[in-house]
Amino acid sequence: MLPRSIRQWWEYKLLLTVALTDTGNVHTLRVRAAWLVFAVVFAVSGWLGMVLAGDLAGARLKATLTGNTEVQYYLDMIAELRAQRDAEREQLRTIAQELGVLQARLDRFDALGNKLKSDGTLLSDTIGPEGKGGFGVVAPSTLPSVEEITQRVAQVQEKADFAELSLETALAMIIRASLGPQIDTGIPYLWPLMSTGYRLSSPFGWRIDPVHGNRAWHAGMDMADKQGQPVIAAADGLVVFSGWRMGYGNMVEVQHKNGFSTRYAHLFKAIAKEGQRVQAGDLIALLGNTGKSTGAHLHFEVRRNDNALNPFPFIRETRQEVYGRAQQGEGEALLKNWRKKANR
Repeated sequence: MLPRSIRQWWEYKLLLTVALTDTGNVHTLRVRAAWLVFAVVFAVSGWLGMVLAGDLAGARLKATLTGNTEVQYYLDMIAELRAQRDAEREQLRTIAQELGVLQARLDRFDALGNKLKSDGTLLSDTIGPEGKGGFGVVAPSTLPSVEEITQRVAQVQEKADFAELSLETALAMIIRASLGPQIDTGIPYLWPLMSTGYRLSSPFGWRIDPVHGNRAWHAGMDMADKQGQPVIAAADGLVVFSGWRMGYGNMVEVQHKNGFSTRYAHLFKAIAKEGQRVQAGDLIALLGNTGKSTGAHLHFEVRRNDNALNPFPFIRETRQEVYGRAQQGEGEALLKNWRKKANR
């Protein structure tokens, strides 16, 4: 026997009145409340079943509950294929982004190549191994895999890096040669680190960023040495900035003639003051490890009209000269005189 309260609820009836608009007749029905509850539960359970049937996780849960191992196996295969598909889609998105960057760089190469050819520096057949500026990429006869596409993009990227650096270096050499003698023209020409123990740690151009680990454009050249080594001005000019700048750390920027400027960054100490006039070879800073840096070094930039140029062609001829002066103790003498003035 059901309890009295449940039995009363089970026998409870609802009065439903239905009016027909066409005939105007009114019909009255009595329906047990329990049947209405069952109808609602059935509808909701059916909806949930359809949702679970259309969902992989729900289907797998259903197979697990029923112990159907064969269905579980195929569902696992489907999940693995979906994950592989999503990974390949992500790879393709990355490749598409890299191809976009490569296309922009190739457009830039065309512009630089046309400028160099118009100047008579490059012959028309020197840009690219296949004649008209190409990189020797042959269209595949069959559809390549994602891994093969990634390898080919990396190969083209490496060739593009070399071509871009070559063009940038040639452009810097043209600018330097077009202005004639170094002295009194504003061209940066003096090797900026007076030391005998440095090494060139990172050149101008594309590289793997030492902090973030991704490919990034390096707008200058780096010279690694122990902290406190003397940094000298690469040409006569006016100090337009001396202080802290995001990424550069302590930095000195000198404005020269003909739109040239030089930047000396990651300094331990900036000695030259903003608004001060300096001559080539003057002590302007001490090498350091500030800002976005992973070790003590000098980051040196040469710019013209705020466009970064490869610094090496401008200063390479004086590298041995400055090295010899450092061997003779000129760098130590500069530091000694600075300390003497600072202690006054």
